[in-house]
Amino acid sequence: MRFGFFKDTGTKNDRLLVGLDIGTSKICAAVGEVCDTGLPGGRDVNIIGLGVAPSKGIKKGVVTNIESTVESIKEAIAKAETMAGVEIKAVQIGISGEHIDCFSSHGIIAVKEDEIGQREVDSVMDAAKAVAIPFDREILHVIPAGFTINGQNGITDPRGMAGVRLETNVRIITGAATSVRNLVRSCQKAGLEVLDVVVQPLASAEAVLSQDEKDLGTVVIDIGGGTTGIAIFHEGSICHSAVLAIGGNNFTNDVAIGLRISTHEAERIKKEHGCSMLSLLKGDEEIDVGSEDERSNRRIPRRYLVEILQPRAEELFSMIREEITGRGFYRKMSSGVVLTGGAVLMEGMDVMAENILELPVRIGVPAGMKDLREAAGDPSYAAAVGLAVFGAEDNLAAQGINKGNVLDGMSSRLKGWFSETFK
Repeated sequence: MRFGFFKDTGTKNDRLLVGLDIGTSKICAAVGEVCDTGLPGGRDVNIIGLGVAPSKGIKKGVVTNIESTVESIKEAIAKAETMAGVEIKAVQIGISGEHIDCFSSHGIIAVKEDEIGQREVDSVMDAAKAVAIPFDREILHVIPAGFTINGQNGITDPRGMAGVRLETNVRIITGAATSVRNLVRSCQKAGLEVLDVVVQPLASAEAVLSQDEKDLGTVVIDIGGGTTGIAIFHEGSICHSAVLAIGGNNFTNDVAIGLRISTHEAERIKKEHGCSMLSLLKGDEEIDVGSEDERSNRRIPRRYLVEILQPRAEELFSMIREEITGRGFYRKMSSGVVLTGGAVLMEGMDVMAENILELPVRIGVPAGMKDLREAAGDPSYAAAVGLAVFGAEDNLAAQGINKGNVLDGMSSRLKGWFSETFK
């Protein structure tokens, strides 16, 4: 079965998905080719194309200039189309920002049939999400954290079981309705259909976490340009999600102010010579600092740069630790922390995270990029790749693979809302 939103210009697999990461510093489109693993419900996604463009009109995950955002989206999509050899007409988009909120809810229903089926699962999910939501908020995800039948908990899939009372606990993630609409509107103006809107930390987790890590307990920290997304997993599902208003651009601005240089030069110096810990410096290193007119270039000790970056890194990881411990999840994180996002490439970020969070830390890079050697191993692509992987679940279900997922219908609900909003 072919998707109507792609025009294949070669001999590639018909089943293709596109994740569009609309960030503060860059917009990245990832084209994924979906392959069956041969296992029940199994799927694998191989990334066959990437398109990256500077982000304009986005600040901390929120659209500030829709026309500039549209142009950046078009540029990223055009590059991805060229690399993958397809015409892209629909995407899964990620959303971030301080407006993202996460809370728990509980649903319970009486079972009237001999056994529990999909209808009962849908009913208990509807009961769980029947909560008062402010008019300016929109539900983005309703994620079950397990089911209970007649008091027996720990059930992951209740279908086919017998019982008279079905309960579920869910995590509901919401976002500001205007922020969601402006992102969708930007994509539509760029000639794209939006299939789904996914909270960015969830997408990043799909790209960098294994199922074991989700089961044992892991924190995914996605440090982007304008914000830092946090997703906490335990016993196979998400427990908490949050977004902090600090990202890589804060480091850049600190350098620009501290060294009295342009933000462009500050970004270059941060990427080439940045380090988050003075203890990692070796000897009396010096770096070249440029200026706009190229007449006042100078050399400074690298230590000056690190003295600017270290306090910001300490602040960021201290805020993350407070978020984890304040929610009561610290002792459940048996598998530690996975850092991802472009800002984690700065030297010493993983070491500082381990020191402050007092948990094992690793850098998470997206899987499925073996054919793109230049981009493989780069954590800055995690969100875009994760969006393509996240979309595989619903799209494969539509083709009869992994059919009957308890989250089926999420995309159709969102698409229905979008059509009502923009008709």
